[in-house]
Amino acid sequence: MAGKSAKRKAVPSALRPRNAQRDLRRPKPGSRLEEVLESAAKIFFTKGFHATSIEDVARDVGMLKGSLYYYIKSKDDLLFRLLLAGIEDSDAFIAQHIDPEGEAVAQLEGAIRAQIDYIIENRVPFGLFLHEFDSLSGKRQHKLIAVMSRYNSRFVELVRKGQAEGKLIAGEPWIIVNGILGMCNWLYRWYDPEQGSGAEKIKSVFVEMIFAGIRAQK
Repeated sequence: MAGKSAKRKAVPSALRPRNAQRDLRRPKPGSRLEEVLESAAKIFFTKGFHATSIEDVARDVGMLKGSLYYYIKSKDDLLFRLLLAGIEDSDAFIAQHIDPEGEAVAQLEGAIRAQIDYIIENRVPFGLFLHEFDSLSGKRQHKLIAVMSRYNSRFVELVRKGQAEGKLIAGEPWIIVNGILGMCNWLYRWYDPEQGSGAEKIKSVFVEMIFAGIRAQK
C-alpha cells in the first residue's frame, strides 16, 4: 500500500531484512531448502494455496512429509517465506534500475520499466504474492504490509519529486502510484512471450500510456 505522508523524503534504498528471523534468511542456491521453496511456489501458483497440501510439496521434491518439517514450520510459514522473499527481491531489482542522479521523470520511467521486467521474469512468485497474500494469517499479513509500504514509497517519492519539479500532474501521489502499479501488475496474468510482443515492446507502450496521462501539460 502506498504511503500518504505529505512530508518529502529521500527515495528509499533497497529493502534489507534487518530484523528477519534466523530461519527466514535466504537459502543458498542449490540447497534443499531452495528446492522446497521453488517447488512450493510452483504448486501454490498452479493449484492455489488452500488446495495444496504439505504432502504435495514433499512428493514433488521426493521427500517424506515428516522430513519437510525439518525445513519449515507449517504451510503458512512456507507461504510467508515465499511472499517475503518476493517483495524484497522485486524492491532490490527496481532499486538497481533507478539512476540516483537522474531527473524525476527519468527515475520514475526506470522504476516502471524495472517493475515490468521483474513481473515478466518472475511471473510465478509475483503472481503468488498478488493471489495468496490474503491466505496468510493476520499477524503475518501485517509484517508484509510493513515491507510493502516501503516498496510503494519508492514510487510515491518519485511521483512527489516529479510534481515538485512541475513535470507531473497534481494529485495524491499514492493514488497515481496505485494506478501505475495496478496497470503493470496485471501483466502476470496475460503476458505470453509466444504471442510475439516482447518485453521491450510492452515497456514502450506502457511507458507511453502512463506518461501521456501523468505528465504535466506545458
